[in-house]
Amino acid sequence: MEYDERVDPSIYVKFKVQGKENEYLIIWTTTPWTLVGNVAVMVHPSYQYVRVKVEDEVWIVAKDKLNAVVALTNKLGLSPIILEEFSGSKLDGLKYVHPLIDKVPKQKEFKDAHRVVMSDKFVTLEDGSGLVHCAPGHGPQDFEVGKQYNLPIFCPVGENGKYTEDAGEYAGMYVKEADNLILEELDKKGALIHSGKIKHRYPHCWRCKSPLIFITTDQWFIRITKMKERMLGELNKVKWQPEFARVWFKDFITYAPDWCISRQRYWGIPLPIWECEKCEKIKVICSAAELEKESGKKLEDLHKPEIDEVFLKCECGGKMERVPDVLDVWFDSGNAIWAPLSEEELKKWYPCDFIVEGKDQIRGWFYSLLGCGIITHEEVPYRNLLMHGFFVDEKGEKMRKSVGNFVPLEDITGKYGADTFRLWSMSSTVWDDLKFNWDEIKEANKSISILWNMYLFMERFSKLSKFNPKKEVKDYEPEDLWLLSRLNGVIKSTTANFENYEVHEAVRIYRNFVVEDISRFYLKVGKKRIAEGRNPEAFLKTLYECLLSTTKMLSAITPFIAEDGYQLLFREHEGKESISMLPWPEHDSTKLNQLAERQMEICREIGGVVAQLRQNANIKLRWPLEEVVVVTDSTEYVNAVEHFSYIIELIGNVKKTGIQEDMPSFVELRSKFNVLGPAFKDYAAAVAEALKNSDAKLVRKELEERKVFEIVINGRPYKVTPEMVEFVEIPPKGYAEAPFSGGRVYLKTEVTPALYNEAIIREVGRRIQLTRKELELIESDMIEVNVICDAELISILRSGEQSLAKEVKAKSLVLSEKQELKGKAKEWEIEDKEVKIVIKK
Repeated sequence: MEYDERVDPSIYVKFKVQGKENEYLIIWTTTPWTLVGNVAVMVHPSYQYVRVKVEDEVWIVAKDKLNAVVALTNKLGLSPIILEEFSGSKLDGLKYVHPLIDKVPKQKEFKDAHRVVMSDKFVTLEDGSGLVHCAPGHGPQDFEVGKQYNLPIFCPVGENGKYTEDAGEYAGMYVKEADNLILEELDKKGALIHSGKIKHRYPHCWRCKSPLIFITTDQWFIRITKMKERMLGELNKVKWQPEFARVWFKDFITYAPDWCISRQRYWGIPLPIWECEKCEKIKVICSAAELEKESGKKLEDLHKPEIDEVFLKCECGGKMERVPDVLDVWFDSGNAIWAPLSEEELKKWYPCDFIVEGKDQIRGWFYSLLGCGIITHEEVPYRNLLMHGFFVDEKGEKMRKSVGNFVPLEDITGKYGADTFRLWSMSSTVWDDLKFNWDEIKEANKSISILWNMYLFMERFSKLSKFNPKKEVKDYEPEDLWLLSRLNGVIKSTTANFENYEVHEAVRIYRNFVVEDISRFYLKVGKKRIAEGRNPEAFLKTLYECLLSTTKMLSAITPFIAEDGYQLLFREHEGKESISMLPWPEHDSTKLNQLAERQMEICREIGGVVAQLRQNANIKLRWPLEEVVVVTDSTEYVNAVEHFSYIIELIGNVKKTGIQEDMPSFVELRSKFNVLGPAFKDYAAAVAEALKNSDAKLVRKELEERKVFEIVINGRPYKVTPEMVEFVEIPPKGYAEAPFSGGRVYLKTEVTPALYNEAIIREVGRRIQLTRKELELIESDMIEVNVICDAELISILRSGEQSLAKEVKAKSLVLSEKQELKGKAKEWEIEDKEVKIVIKK
């Protein structure tokens, strides 16, 4: 079923109270055709109800719905008067006269019907009158109440949607076509108070979208009520992820009805029940072998129609014929774990270690497996369960082709590949609904591209340096040891995430490790080390180990790129045919170094603040600056900066890093009168003046440490809190400043002539490298370069000519005002000056 909006009749009807003159129960319904099957009226035992005099009649309605009734009666010019107020329980058992009893003679045969029954489950005050008409043959809720009160389960509608002979004068009519006739009859009898229309949610067929009609039929059931306690007792043997799935499942089982396992369809597992046409005895056949023994027939196909041609002989001498039904497909799924296993395989593979499905399977597969497990093996058949959310559109709505918000998977994989979709989807909390987002998918694709580019980088430099990953490296740089510590921490934490089925947590850690730690940070350090010739073997060894372990772990998430990376970079050295043949990596606790990780975290934070200060000052990151000063009184932060100062200098592109406990800067304290005013009222101005005359740095320190600064005025203390003031730092001339977690960072922003010259050389070097890239040259390719510019720039470039040539792999570098070399030429503008660069391989 699917629920969708539909317009239906909305009618209020009078049911005459038996034995009372002109007294009526007022009911509301949107399905007039079900009144033919009415046998009771439901009332909430705790709600308050009233008897209301309306002209010469007395109506019974819920007190809270009286206004709704009044609104209707006003249209008729009526004025209601409340006669009595009482709880719904007082109406229990009250008998009434069915309004269509003359049209439906079958209603006269019911002995214990047409009475008020109690229901605190299905009676609400959201709509209607607080009295709900009950037709047990036409709805699950009504059916439940009908069974509870032993009411007649009267269903005068056949499978064709038309009334049967039991419907009296309405027999043969399609039920919805009878609505108007029923309304006319009610109006004719004076029982119709109001008739209108309502737009409401109503069940429809999920396939053809037709509105559904509920009828009762004879079916076969598993009596869950006899198994319920055993089912609930098995839940604690399962590890649930998320834990609230256990709560949902427990609630569902607690209120679950008996399980209807029969279906009136052609395809499916035939119900293995034979019934005697003479004595009505039934026989359940348990296997193909038993069927052959009982019938003398051996069937190759146990489905319909062949199995319906098999008859058994009953003990009474009658013929037993199979009931025509097939099994509910959920019964098939409930046996999925053991159905394909032999006796030997069952011993090895049962019970199931792990199952994963969507949250709708609380009432589906999770439930059917448990029920069948209890019946067949007297235990829950799975040990670990992961429940995932749904794939929905960007607004959180279910995707439907008919609505137009459906995105075919092929559109995503065609644009970005299957691994991108996997990485994106598994980055979101597994059990939450996944809102579709092209931007997030694009970001996941960038992560994939970054990983692939690192494979290519490693492959190129391995060949250039004839790197052997199996060769032992004795001396590692501090950043190498840091990254190896991070790697082993990642292995440890993500393995625990996988063991706990928190896959999304692991994937987020992998993405951050690959993108932030390796690519954007460590690779930047490593490239500089290669250029400087500073222990490149340790760098490549560390990078190889990190990429190999990460590839192993990502093979469970992004198998395609993991396999491609393995074949490109690792297979030659690791020997196995596929990445999936390698064992899951294990962390080495001896390589874990929390101190190094914390110190690097501090220095990367400071480096990030420096980069932001540069951006605020509109100074390019490629342009070197002289100094950054870290102001802190924390020993932890001092030690970190001393150990990894070169990291700050690398990230921020500064020449040196200083550490001080203070900086000769000025701090201005400003009072927030919109906060001081309500707090101190008439004394707010005096408090503000006292704050103005206080040492701003002392006030800030007190507020940071104690969260309060006390001021005494005329012997009376006033407590100032952080939200009452703000501090404006005015750094020394030539510096920009910003806070960080351990203090403040001061960046010297002056660009001296020497720094300017170095920056220009770097700008030219960058343009040469871009031109190399356009020519698709590799690192080992040597080039000839001619830089054509004015005399001033030539003078600047002369000062760094040798380092520039080395950086761009130029065996010759010609600086001239006119072109002297033929080759790939490109013109650039650098600091408002025209520069032409010519390259020849």
